[in-house]
Amino acid sequence: MGHAPVEVLRKMVDTKMIKDAKAPSKSSGTSVCRGCQQDKMVQKPFPSNCDKRHYDTFELLHFDICGPMEENSLGGSKYLLLIVDEASGCMKGFCLRAKSESEDCIKTYIMKVQTQFGKKVKFVRHDGAREFATNSLKDFYEDEANHGSVRAPDERHGRASYPNYRHDRPQHAASR
Repeated sequence: MGHAPVEVLRKMVDTKMIKDAKAPSKSSGTSVCRGCQQDKMVQKPFPSNCDKRHYDTFELLHFDICGPMEENSLGGSKYLLLIVDEASGCMKGFCLRAKSESEDCIKTYIMKVQTQFGKKVKFVRHDGAREFATNSLKDFYEDEANHGSVRAPDERHGRASYPNYRHDRPQHAASR
C-alpha cells in the first residue's frame, strides 16, 4: 500500500535501522514510482480526444468562477471570473466583488470579441453554475451565440476550471 519516501529510506539505512540494505541513490530522489503516481491522482485522467471538433478562434468560450478568496483584493474583489477561448487558449480574467457581476462581464466580453475581432461566439461552455444560467444570459446567448449555452461535463470543462483549481489548491491545502 505504498512505501516511505526516498529521503526516509536513506535515513533509515544511514542510521542502521534497516540491516543489509542499500541506500537509494541520490538520482532516485526525484523519481516517483508508478504506484505513487496512481495513488496521488485525484481521478482517472480523461481521454485527450473528448471533443474531436476543431473550433475557430472565439467560436467556443469556457467560463468558470473561483472564490470567494480568503483575502479581498485591493479593489475589494473576492471572486475571479475566467473566460477561456477553446481554439487559442487565450484567457481573460475579471475580478468581481460578487458573483452577480459575472453576467455583465460575460456580455461585455462577447460583444467586444464581436466588434474588435469580427468573430461570432457560437458556443459557451460552463459548469452549470447559476450565475451562468440566468434568464437574461440565456436570452443573450440565444441572441448573440448561434447555439446557446452548453452545460459541460466535467472532463470537457477543464479548460476553464483547471487554472482556477490550480490557483485555489495551495490555499485549500494550507487551510487543512
